[in-house]
Amino acid sequence: MGLRNISERRTRGFLASAAATLTVLAGVTACGSGTAGEERGEPVAAHGEAESTAHPAKGPLDVVMKEKADEGKGFSLRDATDLNRYVSPAHAEKFKVCFEKEKPDLKAVVLFTVRSSETCPPRVGAEGKADATPDIEGMALRKATDRLVLSGYTPRHIHVDATGGTVSKERSWSYKVCEQSPAAGTPFSADVKARLVIAASCHKG
Repeated sequence: MGLRNISERRTRGFLASAAATLTVLAGVTACGSGTAGEERGEPVAAHGEAESTAHPAKGPLDVVMKEKADEGKGFSLRDATDLNRYVSPAHAEKFKVCFEKEKPDLKAVVLFTVRSSETCPPRVGAEGKADATPDIEGMALRKATDRLVLSGYTPRHIHVDATGGTVSKERSWSYKVCEQSPAAGTPFSADVKARLVIAASCHKG
C-alpha cells in the first residue's frame, strides 16, 4: 500500500487548523450514525517489523513533516508506543518525532511520534501510559471531536447520533454533546470506538 507524497502546500494545510483533520459530517440523522472524521495516513508496518528497522530521530513533528515534504517524500504518522493512538497531522505542533523508518521504494518515511509533553519510549512499540478519555459533555461537537482526536481516537471511528430529527452538516458542528461513550475518565484504548449523542441543547432529567 503506497504512501502519498504530500506537497509543501498540503503540509501547510494540515497544520492550518484542527478542523483540517476532520471530514465534514456527511449528515447526521436521528437514531443513525455518521462519522465525525476520516483517518489521514495509514499504518504501513506492524510494530514488530518497525522495531528492527526504525532508527532514532528527533524534532518537532510539524518541522519534520515540512522537511520531508521539501525533500519530496511522503510520510505516514504512527504512535511510537504500544497504544496505537491516532496522530493528528492538524495538531503536528503538539507532537515530536522519536523514530523514523525509511521506505525507499515508496520515496516515503514512517514517523513514530509521541506528544511533546511525553518522553520518547526506548523503542518503537514500547509500553505507553494511556490517557483518560476527556469529559466532553456540554461541548460543541467540533470542539469535542477535536479533544477526542488529541486523546488518540481515530476521527473516522468517532460516531455521532443526533436527537430531534435530521441535522444538516453545517448545523451539526455547533450542536452540543449530550452523551459520550466511552465515559469521561475511561483509559484510552485503540480498540474502542467513540460514540457521541448531540442535540441543539442538552436537557438533563
